[in-house]
Amino acid sequence: MTVQQDVYQQYYTGISLHKFQETKTFKKFNQCLEDIHHNKLKDGFILKEKYHSTADLRPFAYKYDKSIIDVLFESKIPDIFKRLLGHNMFLMLVQIRQSYYQKEKRPYMPWHRDTYFYERTGIVGKVPPIYKIIYYPKFSEAQKNPCLSLCVGSHMKIFPNSNDDYKQINKDNIVSVFNSKKDFVLFNTAAFHHTVPPEDKNGQLRIIYSFCHEHQLKENPDHSELHEIYKKKLENHESLYK
Repeated sequence: MTVQQDVYQQYYTGISLHKFQETKTFKKFNQCLEDIHHNKLKDGFILKEKYHSTADLRPFAYKYDKSIIDVLFESKIPDIFKRLLGHNMFLMLVQIRQSYYQKEKRPYMPWHRDTYFYERTGIVGKVPPIYKIIYYPKFSEAQKNPCLSLCVGSHMKIFPNSNDDYKQINKDNIVSVFNSKKDFVLFNTAAFHHTVPPEDKNGQLRIIYSFCHEHQLKENPDHSELHEIYKKKLENHESLYK
């Protein structure tokens, strides 16, 4: 695709797929994620329940290993944002989450938007909407079912009545994200999305990077150290786009 085609796809669909560069850092990053998946944690870290049938790495995922941040720059994530959006985005939060197998197959997060405006609620979520990068590493060939579903283009149209809004979701405009050895999804969180429960009895791990505009960082003061680390690396990053 040309840059213009990439920009149009991101703008109109709200979703794009990219690849991590296969470097030594990426291999270390993947090994860390696999260790967490198998509950082989470094001292001082735990997996603590977050939602139904999930647990998040605590206390801070980004402190688990420096590869978690370094891999973003080696794979030129800042350049991806600059190319697609025309400006820098800033890392607000990093989450590493294990989703556990369950017989009832209930998603821990059903269809939703992270940012929306309904008549009965007013504005909910961050404005402008944040962007998320989610990577679902593939550790086994048994991991075949989707991990995440997204409603293509739904970030462009939000109906004031929630019942009308949810009618946008249909089989013709849904795409799925699967476990991968190196692919990740980047999406506008105003788009409808929902998690898919794992069918693999070993569960499913994901790392979630949340990016926002610089002025929005102050809304997450507990992660100010992460914000400064990312900004410092961004200042030293040799971007392809000025």
